[in-house]
Amino acid sequence: MNRVIDALNLLLEGPRILWAPIQSTASHPKNPGSITRHSTMFCWLTQEDFARFFFNSIATFSPVADLSVSHLGLVRSTDVFTVHRHDPVLSFLPLISRALHEQTSVAVITHDRKLIGEISPSPLASCDESAAAALAALSAGDLMTYIDWRGSPPEAALRTVKCILKEKGMQGMLELLEGKFSSPMFSSSSSSASSSSDEEEGKLRALRRTRSMGSYSARMGRRSELAIVCQPVSSLAAVMVQLLAHRVGYVWVVDKDYSLVGIVVLRDILKVLLEHLDQSNL
Repeated sequence: MNRVIDALNLLLEGPRILWAPIQSTASHPKNPGSITRHSTMFCWLTQEDFARFFFNSIATFSPVADLSVSHLGLVRSTDVFTVHRHDPVLSFLPLISRALHEQTSVAVITHDRKLIGEISPSPLASCDESAAAALAALSAGDLMTYIDWRGSPPEAALRTVKCILKEKGMQGMLELLEGKFSSPMFSSSSSSASSSSDEEEGKLRALRRTRSMGSYSARMGRRSELAIVCQPVSSLAAVMVQLLAHRVGYVWVVDKDYSLVGIVVLRDILKVLLEHLDQSNL
């Protein structure tokens, strides 16, 4: 395979990683000037690698790169994975699975579609089995904080999860959580299973306040509530800068009041760039 376009077309057919052979040569140790054998090594290529390659030659894609993502038809307004901040996690687990397959995330929104953050499948995939307790107990908004603190969740988060599990009678989940995070607050003499609604709400507020302490997630250390966004009028080049700077495969599209409009994904951007190259006969 000799052409970059051929390689990218193959990658866009479905594979997430493309293995490319690298031909190397080795000389005879007693005669450095003579080549005696060939060895084949491989490197892998991803959509991000092609995006960086194209961005380094962004002038080649003028004037397409200066057009807005809306003008280019890159804003997906359907098949966008969204949940309400108060939705229980168990109700949208299939969406998380679909987001993992599409290499995107699930947007967490308010009742008036304001974007407040995202739930990425990647942090969840790195959590151990104790995270199942949080999945069974928390809402979408609170899960954002919990998975950000997956290494050592704050006591407020653990207390909240424990309280909800007790109310729901999920003893197995409670024991699983206690086994992972053993501390005095998990002793049998700790808080009663029948805590008042006011106490529970106070714990939930404490859980949400932990975001101000700097809860981090994903591979680039972003907080879940700090989703990467653009506007419909943002240029293709500007969106590519965001994608490459934050090493993500998608950007949420919002309007001026932060209402969710849709999503732009890297795969669609690469298809537009390929079309431009084909039309230009490059």
